[in-house]
Amino acid sequence: MSGSSRLPTATAAVGQRIRRYRLERHLTQTQLARQIGIQQSDLSRMEQGEYRVPLDTLFKILRAFEVSFGEFFGDLAQDRLTERESVLLQSFRSLSPKAQQEVLDFLEFKAARARERDDES
Repeated sequence: MSGSSRLPTATAAVGQRIRRYRLERHLTQTQLARQIGIQQSDLSRMEQGEYRVPLDTLFKILRAFEVSFGEFFGDLAQDRLTERESVLLQSFRSLSPKAQQEVLDFLEFKAARARERDDES
C-alpha cells in the first residue's frame, strides 16, 4: 500500500495550477491565504495535491487571481494521455480491485527501486 497522501491527478493538477498563478503574481502562500481567508498550511496542502480545493475556496482564489474558470482550466484539457498510457489505463480498469492493488504495489516497488538507483548515482 502507498505511503503517499497525494490525491488523484486532477487534484494535483489544480494545486499545481494554483501555485503557478500565485507565483506569476509574486504572492507568497501566506499573502494569498490571508486574502482568501484560509490557513497558509491548507493552501500549501492544496498546492501539493494533498488536499482537494473546496469549490468556494476555488472561487475566492480565481477572484484573487482575476481569472475565469475557463482561463484557469482551459489548457488542462490539453493534458491528454499518450496512446501507451491510454492502453495501460484501459488494461488497469479491466482488472479486479485485488489485481489493481497488486499492479499498484508493483509500480510502487519499481519506483522505489528507481529512486534508490538515482540516489546512488
